[in-house]
Amino acid sequence: MSAAPRLAEIARRLGQLRPDWSNPERYFENRSELERDMRRLAKQLEREHG
Repeated sequence: MSAAPRLAEIARRLGQLRPDWSNPERYFENRSELERDMRRLAKQLEREHG
């Protein structure tokens, strides 16, 4: 998947990020997953575009 659709997907997931009162830890897990995905995409773009 190219960078633009991946970035759009990350933005969609970020927009849906909400606390889960039945499992508060899930919010932090999802936030960390989004952070990892964004860092991975940033590294890919850095390699591709210098």
